[in-house]
Amino acid sequence: MSEESNNMKRVGLAPAAATMASIFFGASVVATKYVIDQTTPVQLAFLRYLIGSLCLTPFLIWPKRVNIPWRDVLPIMGLGIVFFGIFPWTFSAALQHIPASRGAVVLATMPLLTLGIASAVGYEKITRTLLFGVALTHLGVAIALGASVQTGLSTSWLGYFLMFLTALCGAIFSVFSKPYLKRHPTLHVTALSILAGTLFLAPAAIWQISGTGLPEINESGWMAVVFIGTIGGGIGFFLWIWALERSSPTRVAVFVTLNPLAATALAALLLSETITVSFTIGLSCVLLGIILANRRKPVLTTHSPSNDMENVS
Repeated sequence: MSEESNNMKRVGLAPAAATMASIFFGASVVATKYVIDQTTPVQLAFLRYLIGSLCLTPFLIWPKRVNIPWRDVLPIMGLGIVFFGIFPWTFSAALQHIPASRGAVVLATMPLLTLGIASAVGYEKITRTLLFGVALTHLGVAIALGASVQTGLSTSWLGYFLMFLTALCGAIFSVFSKPYLKRHPTLHVTALSILAGTLFLAPAAIWQISGTGLPEINESGWMAVVFIGTIGGGIGFFLWIWALERSSPTRVAVFVTLNPLAATALAALLLSETITVSFTIGLSCVLLGIILANRRKPVLTTHSPSNDMENVS
């Protein structure tokens, strides 16, 4: 099989990897909601990526050492702090104020934020279809969030803001990690990024533990933590970044829409959260809007800095 055929096959597998990662993330929303009352957002985020780091860091030196120059190490670690430090912190904090299914819908705006950032830095062109998709998605979010008032579920706009900030962190990582994924192995970029996020969270987590003691997590809670750290942490994020290496940020980010689908189904099954008609309509608008926003024709260009990102015709 030629190298070109191998590359096409690897690109074709990117949607499958992104799909699995998004389902794992959706399940992590529910697991986080389940265990968050037994710990704090910082401690839970630290535990998640400590477990993820233990899973992936050995690959930085085995089976062979990959030398990443310092000019790339520092930006990769900076992006790791954004995605694996700030992202899980605000994510866990948000779920202290809003239901898991509603939080997942807000997180589903990440593809639109990815498109916006990519457009702002000149990697993508805004089209009428894109603008309509953005408007439809935000309408869907408004409808879905309005449904929480009808169900009597405890909500707070602080939770929505924190989850939006979480989505923004994901969009920043998706766009600006692409050049480094083109130059270095995915596994090493993932491990270095998660390690940076873990080190960022460590001081705050240790400070909280020194003041309040170790978190009192029951047996089922620890099972949730291990799941979040392995399936929803190391494995899930490796699959996500693997897909980012082989596709464009927007093409991968759109799969985060599977996150609320998985989270909503699991939240209804395990956390007894109510799925209303309004919520279903809103979620449908979100999905349709993101699909429309990502309709484009691939453009083949010669090598230039913009080749590190996708072009939208």
